[in-house]
Amino acid sequence: MVAPRIARSVPTSIRQPREGMSPSHLAMVRDLPCCICGSTESVQAHHLLRAEPGSRGMALKNADKWAIPLCLREHDALHGHGGEEEFLTEHGIDGRAVASALWAERGDAEGMRRVIFRAGQSRRTA
Repeated sequence: MVAPRIARSVPTSIRQPREGMSPSHLAMVRDLPCCICGSTESVQAHHLLRAEPGSRGMALKNADKWAIPLCLREHDALHGHGGEEEFLTEHGIDGRAVASALWAERGDAEGMRRVIFRAGQSRRTA
């Protein structure tokens, strides 16, 4: 008589949703004008690189709550600049403040547009 074979179970990791992640928020960020030049073409959601200490793990972007809208041209320029904070500061943008305000207004398209409008106003008066 042959003993019944026991199936080997393979451990699988169950991905836990990370706090501050929201695909719908990112979609809304992409629908906003670029916070640097105001363009509405080819807008991408840029995840701030150093928004929170210890918020990034190995090969992980920061949470979606730290995303700001940048057009393709400005996004490429930022990554080519070498320093995110310096680049944003040169353009009069406080990335963390913009991202925090956008997250606070998440789900409200008009509220998010007002955040970008205010960021542009402070940039032009600086």
